[in-house]
Amino acid sequence: MVALYNLLLMLAAGLATPVVLPWLAVSPRARQGLRERLRPLPVGLRADVWLHAASVGETEAAVPLLGELAKRGLSAVVTAQTVTGRENLRRRLPGVVARLAPLDVMPLVRPSFARVRPRLLILVETELWPNLIWAARDAGVSVALVSARISDRSLPRYRRAAPLVRRILAALDAIGARSEEDAARFVALGAPPERVRIVGDLKLDRPPPPEPGDLLCEALGAGPLFVAGSTHAGEEEGVLAAWQRLRAGPAPGLRLVLAPRHIERAAAVLRFVRDHGLRAALRTQGAAQDDVVILDTVGELASVYHRADLVFCGGSLVPIGGHNLLEPVQAGRVVVCGPHLENQRNQLDLLKPLGVVHQVQGVQELYGVLERIWVDPDRHRRAREARPALARHTGAAERALGLVLAQLGKEATGD
Repeated sequence: MVALYNLLLMLAAGLATPVVLPWLAVSPRARQGLRERLRPLPVGLRADVWLHAASVGETEAAVPLLGELAKRGLSAVVTAQTVTGRENLRRRLPGVVARLAPLDVMPLVRPSFARVRPRLLILVETELWPNLIWAARDAGVSVALVSARISDRSLPRYRRAAPLVRRILAALDAIGARSEEDAARFVALGAPPERVRIVGDLKLDRPPPPEPGDLLCEALGAGPLFVAGSTHAGEEEGVLAAWQRLRAGPAPGLRLVLAPRHIERAAAVLRFVRDHGLRAALRTQGAAQDDVVILDTVGELASVYHRADLVFCGGSLVPIGGHNLLEPVQAGRVVVCGPHLENQRNQLDLLKPLGVVHQVQGVQELYGVLERIWVDPDRHRRAREARPALARHTGAAERALGLVLAQLGKEATGD
């Protein structure tokens, strides 16, 4: 299976080369971090644990677990799939080595294990990279998956690749699932039941976002603010239309903060807004006097929610699967989102009964829901009242830590 997978990988790479090379030539974004991805991890990065996460949300979720490992004197090398994920790690944990992950090919991942010599590989959520996992096993390194989930959208794809998925899951020593449903999905796909346990969602253990500092408040300018967080292409137009109707109606002074999920889109979003004849600027270039602020920084959105009078959570009007609903609620704000929340199923199940999530079925409903929230003078009361209920659902980091320490204990005793 390993040889077949890598043969297919080589064939796919060969077929993709005529497309990929021109794309790399014309796209600075595609080349960003490429040299780092095409090399094994550097010599000298010895660590007890290698933790790998995808992007900003997953690296942020891993922060409490990394903190607990550090308290126990366990060193870590952390890798991310995206540049923004790597930069978030460096900002949040300056004492931890953070790198882009090497591409998932044996000539890169195998030497990485030889150089780092970790005792355990920790994968966050669903970072199931076959060669990374198989190279770990070849090196005698245990592998644990934490805050593990299988989304509704991913499940059919995994079923179609059932033999490969079974082989990957069989190579995992421990799976800490987010929920009973996720645990059942892993078992149904071939994970040994005795290796699966429920640890919960690491994102629920993140502390509330800090209040924005003076510099951020100065850059944002005066309120009231409608904050549209983690937006994707195809969403900004609907958000912009709803905001313009609010300004023309019940909220004439309302300003808009657009925070694209991928900050490399910030310039394109700025052009899009200006093409509509609106005054807009990037946060980093000073937008306090403009009607629309484009947030082009990593790590500030959670704090910006504290300044919001209205909140929309992106990745939900288009079929992305949604993004973190918890951050605005932790900041004391109710949140509006679209129908596509497959990746946030657990958060939705937790938050919706508390009355802090307002879900619309499309852009046609967006304005009406935002208007109803706006005219309510105590619009965020339920979000403030939700905080004690949220506190009762923490503990995932502690449970994940127990799973991790158990694997390290087995490694130490040779079991």
